[in-house]
Amino acid sequence: MYTAGAKTGIETTFFGKVMTFFALAMLISAGGAYVGGHYLLNYYLSAPGLIWIVYIAELVLIFTSRMWSRRAPLNRVLFAAFAFLSGLTVGPLIFSLTASAAGAAILTKALGATGAMFAATAIIGYTTQRDLSGMRGFLLTSLIGLIIVGVIGIFIPWSNTMELVYSGFGVLVFSAFTAYDFQRLKHYPQDAYIDAALNLYLDIFNLFLMLLRLLTGLSRN
Repeated sequence: MYTAGAKTGIETTFFGKVMTFFALAMLISAGGAYVGGHYLLNYYLSAPGLIWIVYIAELVLIFTSRMWSRRAPLNRVLFAAFAFLSGLTVGPLIFSLTASAAGAAILTKALGATGAMFAATAIIGYTTQRDLSGMRGFLLTSLIGLIIVGVIGIFIPWSNTMELVYSGFGVLVFSAFTAYDFQRLKHYPQDAYIDAALNLYLDIFNLFLMLLRLLTGLSRN
């Protein structure tokens, strides 16, 4: 495990830094979801292009992260901005689910399942003696496949069975990503804590969305 420099006499581990920023991202994302669901929903409905602007901003931050992730304090500002934008995009969905008892139950199950699966795969990834680096090719290929199929699904509606297959596979992929990324924490350079926190945030965020889609699909059967 890498160790960062001491500050005010307290030694902070690399793992501690990563988990601190990961936790902050979760809180900021929750704030973004609240704003998106309570204050921007009507704007999204009246101007659908607005949410696409937010999506594009997220993608820009992801694809440029190598340029800013190790430039303090810019990395912290943009990392927080990305978490907030992510919350803005998922806020309307969460808000719509809480409008009904059935939707609220699905949301609660998705949150609980996400926490349990993330914790379990994180522990497996961090403690296993097996080298998980060989999973990289499969995970990247699967991620690209999910993105392509997801984009196709926007323009060509598919059956509920296809939705279950897609979201179920997505749950497996992002669970595996979580184990893989937690093992990688042992090999990051000391100044890459934002990189590591961003990867973990993307893991849990996408795992939650896939579980939400899966549970929603199961509720239709």
